[in-house]
Amino acid sequence: MKSLTSAQIKFSQLLVYGVEGSPITKTEAARLAGYTTSPDSQGARLTNPDKFPLVCAYISNLRDEVRQKYGITFERHLEELGNIRDRAKKDNRNLAAAATTEIARGKVAGYYIDQKIIRHGKIDDLNLDQLYERMRTIKEKNEKVLEAKKLLNSSEESTSESKPKQQKKLPLPQQTSDPDSTS
Repeated sequence: MKSLTSAQIKFSQLLVYGVEGSPITKTEAARLAGYTTSPDSQGARLTNPDKFPLVCAYISNLRDEVRQKYGITFERHLEELGNIRDRAKKDNRNLAAAATTEIARGKVAGYYIDQKIIRHGKIDDLNLDQLYERMRTIKEKNEKVLEAKKLLNSSEESTSESKPKQQKKLPLPQQTSDPDSTS
């Protein structure tokens, strides 16, 4: 499998970190990374896991690092948004800047996905076979990104000169019998 080019690395970093702390679009990231021929479509292609799984995996790794570095979790994000809402209700002050900041924090963490989905039908309208087929295609699409993430992580580990890490084995969960179970 190929490795990432410098333009792909720069695109990924721009997409995750933005410019001077401000989030940017895929088109802007592609343009700033040096893609001059149709940066709008190039930005969309680079984030397609079928076409560029390594880029998608690298973006995912960068977002994981940001979340870990700044302690951003989904629960804390929702809690902070709730606190901002509660303060705005009590004080009747303009907390738009605080809300915008927290939303930007969530965008950097990858909790907001800027995409439009055209839905045809409802999940309730699918039969069991159609549901399994849909789950299989979602799994296959995500497997490419997961494989690419493993490749990226293994190449980063092989290039680092750190001591080998000890892995702890976790105990297997004990199975208990449930008399109320129907299976």
